[in-house]
Amino acid sequence: MRPLADPVRAAGMSAYMRGQFLFLGVATPDRRAAVQEVLRGRRKAVDRELVEECWAAAEREFQYVACDHLRDVPLGPGDVTWLRSLVVRRSWWDTVDALAKPIGRAATSEQMRDWAADGDLWVRRVAILHQLGLREATDEALLAEIIRVNLGSDEFFIDKAIGWALREYAKTAPGRVRDFLAAHEVSALTRREALKHL
Repeated sequence: MRPLADPVRAAGMSAYMRGQFLFLGVATPDRRAAVQEVLRGRRKAVDRELVEECWAAAEREFQYVACDHLRDVPLGPGDVTWLRSLVVRRSWWDTVDALAKPIGRAATSEQMRDWAADGDLWVRRVAILHQLGLREATDEALLAEIIRVNLGSDEFFIDKAIGWALREYAKTAPGRVRDFLAAHEVSALTRREALKHL
């Protein structure tokens, strides 16, 4: 990806992430095209060495490559402890949200219950978001349990995640989401996010 570096774009990308990370300045379509062949040959099993090398790289796009790889490979409960180590390193919403679905595929319900009460807010955010997009296959009881554990956190990224999870589930079960909001005291941010399309 380095030959594709664009310093002007990199400065804007870094500013968007509040200056927390260096960037090459490679747009997502260009990044995916550049590493397509590398990742295509690694779809049958997770390549932890590749992921760790990407996670250690200075520029943020390399962490995005790792997330793309994890999105496309089989994962299981035995990978969850290692995946948690990625969540808590170089943490920000961009990589944490990209990891949520792969972790959701890999983890057991019990593991996600444990994560819901974790001391790290990013681990809790993954637990809240891990069922995004499952629609009718959503484990509603598990989602509600994880959300209840995190109500009243006063953490922006937790309250936003709860609202997002409820908003997504409302596409499948709007009445149940309205009932949940009526029965629980949630932050103004959570309520606003949850009700966006209701």
